[in-house]
Amino acid sequence: MPPFQLIDPIKLAAELGYTLIVVFLCLMIFFKTREIYDLTRHEGINYFRITFLFFALAYIFRFLHIFSILEKITFDTDSMMDIFRIFQFPLVFNGYFSTLAILSLTYSIIWKKLHIKHALLLFNVIAVLISGIAFFSRSPLLLILAQAVLLIFTIILACYFYIRSRKFSQLFLLYVLFLLFWVVNLFALGPRRFIPFEIQTVFQIISIAVIGIIYYKVARWTK
Repeated sequence: MPPFQLIDPIKLAAELGYTLIVVFLCLMIFFKTREIYDLTRHEGINYFRITFLFFALAYIFRFLHIFSILEKITFDTDSMMDIFRIFQFPLVFNGYFSTLAILSLTYSIIWKKLHIKHALLLFNVIAVLISGIAFFSRSPLLLILAQAVLLIFTIILACYFYIRSRKFSQLFLLYVLFLLFWVVNLFALGPRRFIPFEIQTVFQIISIAVIGIIYYKVARWTK
């Protein structure tokens, strides 16, 4: 059996470091906004904060999926991680939580204009359907396409409401950038990298910068 070191240590370290930073920032945003939501019970704040809880969970399963691929390439034999590969658990949960995050973030922007009764229940149904596509097709590409279509629709819808209100929000621009970078990062889910490692690293750095700015704004807002 080949030694564990055959897994590319640079790629694995980069993925782990990226995941830890993103998960940490997402959870910090989630906890930073807890007190202000408890005081105001503002629906928009509620969906804003749970967005980043869902993003954190999605990135954890994203890393597990990538690790299972690297482990399979290294060992090329049966292992405990084969359970994850066979049933596509990391991919399914990544699709589920990332879809919930996208929908929650979008709704936190437009909830005043488009009030949906039992919104979270509806979002769960949509997330289950999209993650179900990933499970039955065993294709990360279909997950990418499904979420890309969802993102395009939600971004257009959010832009429409912002244009009607004639108010520009810098935070809204950061939301859009973060969602677009999420689509780019989804390409890392496939067994072959569609984007070269160096270019992907640049996108990851920019993604960290964007979510870091969001955290900075949230930290100032909640003081």
